[in-house]
Amino acid sequence: MIPPWQGEARPLSETAFDDAARRLGCEPAALRAVWAVEAAGRKFDDGGHVIRRFEPHHMPREAWPRIGFEPRGGQAPWRASLALSEAARERMFMAAYRIDAEAALRAASWGAPQIMGFNARDTGHMDAAGMVRAMADGADAQLDAFVALIRAWGLDSALRARDWLAFARRYNGSGQPEVYARRMEAAYRRETGARSPQVLRTGDRGRAVRRLQEALGIEVDGAFGPGTEAALRRFQDRHGMAVDGVAGARTWAALREAGGEDTPEPPSQETPSDDLIGRVRDGAGAASAVGAAATALTEAMPPEIASFAWGVAILLAGLAGGAALMKWWRT
Repeated sequence: MIPPWQGEARPLSETAFDDAARRLGCEPAALRAVWAVEAAGRKFDDGGHVIRRFEPHHMPREAWPRIGFEPRGGQAPWRASLALSEAARERMFMAAYRIDAEAALRAASWGAPQIMGFNARDTGHMDAAGMVRAMADGADAQLDAFVALIRAWGLDSALRARDWLAFARRYNGSGQPEVYARRMEAAYRRETGARSPQVLRTGDRGRAVRRLQEALGIEVDGAFGPGTEAALRRFQDRHGMAVDGVAGARTWAALREAGGEDTPEPPSQETPSDDLIGRVRDGAGAASAVGAAATALTEAMPPEIASFAWGVAILLAGLAGGAALMKWWRT
């Protein structure tokens, strides 16, 4: 019998992203951006089979000894799974498939978007086997499953607003959603050359909120409270937009169109490189403060001691910049 992960392996069609974006009501570039970050890149392996990654800790616990998965020393099952080699994963998957085919398919992520089999129903399929079989036949089905999952999880509105952080919090969970959001913005900029405005909602504060309030023509206090939300909802309603009280890309564009060139520009969402620049700038600020302190001190010091003080200042400046770079690299 042909396994469900073996099929026609047809490549992605030229119109796939445009068609999928039309169904979601978003820009094709926004969909391409999240696909670039969330998809594994490859859709099929060298043998033409849909790619997979088996996660044995998602198998029923009673099956663990039979497939050779045995977390030791109180190790969390997900950590034990993370440490496995690809060869070990494949051995365990084939053993699991012989024991319970559907359970094994549910415990693996499939295709370029790495969708877990247990999410098959949210992709529009009855079971994991049906999802995998469709993905194996063609790359368009992998994109279709991704689109269906976005809609099932209510992330289509975040995509339309280019609210990368909201998208990442739901799709990627609590593991560094800010990192994924910055990567999505970077991917969007590569696609379009344009920047995405910050997305604002109740509870936000700061410069971006002040700009929003200026654009709405209301009191400017930098706090997105009930008054700002009510004004924003009125604006959205007047301009035939989705009335959600959230200022995303479409709302900012409508504000710009309504107010003309005098409308304040919103701050942009950050990319990893923007984040690096900010960290280095912070490091430079710390170095400047050290330098100013050294200058003040050396005015009252003998020359030989002053030289030593400046050496210390330069060393601290280098450490500050280096720490900023290392922190960025690790994220």
